[in-house]
Order: sequence, then C-alpha cells, then structure tokens
Amino acid sequence: MTKKLSKVFLVSTEIENLRNSNYYIVTVPNPIDKNHKSDLTPLFKTSEVIGHVLKKGDTVIYESTVYPGVTEEECAPILEKISGLIYNIDFFCGCSPERINPGDKEHTITKIKKVTSGSTPDIAKRSTHFINLLS
Repeated sequence: MTKKLSKVFLVSTEIENLRNSNYYIVTVPNPIDKNHKSDLTPLFKTSEVIGHVLKKGDTVIYESTVYPGVTEEECAPILEKISGLIYNIDFFCGCSPERINPGDKEHTITKIKKVTSGSTPDIAKRSTHFINLLS
C-alpha cells in the first residue's frame, strides 16, 4: 500500500518507496503475549526493513508504545547491524509513544498532548517538529 498525503508525506508498506525518505515513522502493534509480556516482534521486523534503506542523516521515529530503553537498547542495534551505520553519528532515533486509549471518547487524539524525545537534543527538537506537522 502506498498513499501520497502531500508533496512531502508518503505512507507506504513498500520498501522501494522508502529509499528516498529521510524520516521513518514506525507505528506497529505492540501485542501482549499469554504471559502479559510485550511481543516486540513487529517492532524488530520493521526495524530490520528500515535498516535496509537507512542512510546517513536519516531519523527513525518510533510511535509504538514500548517500555523505556527499547528504542536505544533493542531497535537502534538492529538498525546498526542491517544498515552498517552508527547510531547517533550516521542516523538518529526519536520516540513519540502512542497515547491513544481505544474506546476513550473523552481523551481523543485531538485532546491529548504528544510526548516526544530524541536520541540527541537536536533530534528531540526535530522529532517534535516533525510529529507536530502530522497532527
């Protein structure tokens, strides 16, 4: 699936359409297994796909809600391994965990404050700006 939402914003599930991107927003499910532990497989698989197209200067923003440390300790090493690039030197990561509670009619997407962060102070600012463009 590919959908161009504006001159600069493209939504796609096709890897070839991602090669010209500089920002990647990861929004995949974070299911819970039978032991009530997060199954991070979708997050890891998506990081592998992005690793194949990641270039110097690119930023990956994870929107999937995960426990602290997942971006730096789990996802960034996958991106490094696949891309051959170095985290926080060649590429960067941001985080903007999804804060939607399905079925909550009071705290809707337009009423909640987005929380963002970045792997460096500059990337935190850029991630915030980029996510705000989408809101």
